[in-house]
Amino acid sequence: MTINEDLKLKFDPGTIEHLGIKMYSRLPSALAELIANSYDADATEVHVQLFDDNPETLKVVVTDNGEGMSFEDINNNFLVIGRKRRITPDSTTHIIARKITGRKGLGKLALFGIGKTIEIITCKTNSNVLTTFTLKWEDIISEKSGEYHPQYKTQECDATIFQGTSITVSDLKRTSAFNSEQIILSLSKLFNFFDDNFKVFISRNGEAEQQITKDDRIKGIEKQFEWNVKDIIMEKAPDFEHIDDIKGIIISSKKPLNPDLRGITLYAHGRQANESSFFGLPEAGHTFSYLTGWIEADYIDEFEDDLISTDRQLVDWENPLMQKLQEVLKQALRFIVGDWSKKRSEDKIEKISERTSINVPDWLSKVPTEMKNKLENLITSVSKKPEIDDATFDTVVKDINSLIPEYTFFHYRFLHDQIKDSSKIHYENKQYYNAFIEAMKRYKNQVKAKSCTTQSEDLSIMTDSFGKDKTLITTNGFIRPNGVPFDPKTIENIEEGQKFLSMGIVTGGRNVVTHEEINDLQESKLFTEKDCLDLLSLLSHLFKRLDESSKK
Repeated sequence: MTINEDLKLKFDPGTIEHLGIKMYSRLPSALAELIANSYDADATEVHVQLFDDNPETLKVVVTDNGEGMSFEDINNNFLVIGRKRRITPDSTTHIIARKITGRKGLGKLALFGIGKTIEIITCKTNSNVLTTFTLKWEDIISEKSGEYHPQYKTQECDATIFQGTSITVSDLKRTSAFNSEQIILSLSKLFNFFDDNFKVFISRNGEAEQQITKDDRIKGIEKQFEWNVKDIIMEKAPDFEHIDDIKGIIISSKKPLNPDLRGITLYAHGRQANESSFFGLPEAGHTFSYLTGWIEADYIDEFEDDLISTDRQLVDWENPLMQKLQEVLKQALRFIVGDWSKKRSEDKIEKISERTSINVPDWLSKVPTEMKNKLENLITSVSKKPEIDDATFDTVVKDINSLIPEYTFFHYRFLHDQIKDSSKIHYENKQYYNAFIEAMKRYKNQVKAKSCTTQSEDLSIMTDSFGKDKTLITTNGFIRPNGVPFDPKTIENIEEGQKFLSMGIVTGGRNVVTHEEINDLQESKLFTEKDCLDLLSLLSHLFKRLDESSKK
């Protein structure tokens, strides 16, 4: 093939320097322009190769299987700085009919932000001509005429072997090694169109390739809750004129996110339009440390006015069209902040029983009424504080529980195990008369079994089992710390006391509740529920003595 003309790049040297070096000094941003070009060229695969095994020959190679370029395409399109493809018949791609992401015709300059030499090899679909040309920064910037003629060559090629474009950027300005993981994270956030129809792979020094996916932007995040942005906008701003043009997902993490993972990224036609942010909404305490996600609003890249900055870091929020979107997104985020706080609180309380032995709702149902509301408010308030993690929350709740346990005023926690076991059902149902009677039955039966008395009446069982010179001795084995025995009168008093207290609880408690109607006792206050609870405490003391007793 014979070509009778040169390649030429027309430019203003100041424009090249400003838009190339100063705007795209970060590697991911420059790579993003190449990936976007591949997408606009109908590529289905892009391979990014990083080479840093030799500090003297650092380079980046980006190869795609897209439509490629002919010599004429290079001269009339690629080398024309500021070509606005959107206003030409090429506003969509030729094969897959994708919506073009490029708009300003400046992305090609991004490469000069990271390297001084750019070699491009390209072969157009259904062509047998391979074109190779090189752009050198030093030559371009020294050219005062505003016209640069890069070196090139053409040769025949087999399109079945290679079709598409390969771009090598060398003479890199950086000297440090590449951080593949950080580059993957950055690229995964810069695009929202990675899928089965457009795959991007990255490798370093010839090692195995790794596919970049949209999920890489949330890799390592322990997701807790998720919100559908469109559903929220439909509820909060149903009259928004572009409601059908917006979609997105926002998630919260269980733990605070690293700063580079926080914020909501706004996309237009699959490319970042506004870096991760909260759209001007003041941070709600620590809440925004837990939120990340994405929103697609393609329509903002379809207005006649260009509302997206060249480096795709910020949209023109001062524009009236964008102000409407910003306000709607603020409404959605305000809802999410409140909903997140509520859900996180509920989740902490719900799952605390999995991490501890405390069932909060059950516990609160068993504290005095005058305390319940205060405790609920306190626990909910603590659970809503984002800076308090699960472990800290558990500790706080356990401490509160130890200070204000179940049945706080009635000292249920201090009752003897036998009393708890026999009275539990009635106690929890606040049937304290029945609780006392059941506990009394248990005590009587245990006394009779241990003393082996043949008496059958409750009072006789007690008088036959306890007291001086009776069957059960409750004071055996006790001695002062200095080894001196207790006074015999003290021992006798305890033995007689066990008898009289046991007789008293039968006569003044069991007999009263058994023979009188509970309603009469309660309303007259002759024998109240509080009396029953006091006697349960007395029974716990008597049971302790019974446990310590032995037969003569």
